[in-house]
Amino acid sequence: MGFSRVAALHLVPLLTRIVLCAVFVPAGWSKIMDKVEFSGPTAATIRSLTEAEKPTSTPVSIRQELTPPSKTARIAAESPLEARRLYGLAVMLHNADLPYPVVLAWLAAATELVGGGLLLVGLFSRLWSVGLGIAMGVAFVLTSLPAIQAAGPFALDVTTFTKASAQLALLMLALGILLGGPGGISLDHAIFGGGTHPARNPRESDPEPEED
Repeated sequence: MGFSRVAALHLVPLLTRIVLCAVFVPAGWSKIMDKVEFSGPTAATIRSLTEAEKPTSTPVSIRQELTPPSKTARIAAESPLEARRLYGLAVMLHNADLPYPVVLAWLAAATELVGGGLLLVGLFSRLWSVGLGIAMGVAFVLTSLPAIQAAGPFALDVTTFTKASAQLALLMLALGILLGGPGGISLDHAIFGGGTHPARNPRESDPEPEED
């Protein structure tokens, strides 16, 4: 087996998994563990999302729902709020009219943290690559695609171009693990096996048994 084939079957998937782990584990950790300050409409949206999760025994009348909040209530709702970083993602999902934005934000953060870590050792790699690929695809559609559609791909500022390129690159790396597998240096290969044996040359045939 030549070096190029060894690299394709073992080294390239390993390096891909290391890169995905190095990116997604800190990102997931930051979303879950770090707290940041939100203010303005973002803070008001976070308050409404967290209040919606709490059960209430006080019925709300239709009249109260239709009555716009007072200026004092709006100022109080938009006052600075300290919350986990993932609630910023929840606001983005809420603005995109996706259901259960807080649940989806927690799911995305947990997938990045846990999935990125298990990709390093190569356990259930294809499953985690699907989740991380979906996370990057949604991030690209919600953040980078509108800017590309508005300004065009050749008129993007450096920050937006870098972000869009990183999102697409990570999406392609996750797709590579999904389609090509985690490689021979992985727990998946040790536990479940895999088709990493060198392909047999069809021209080569088994030696004919010698006749007595």
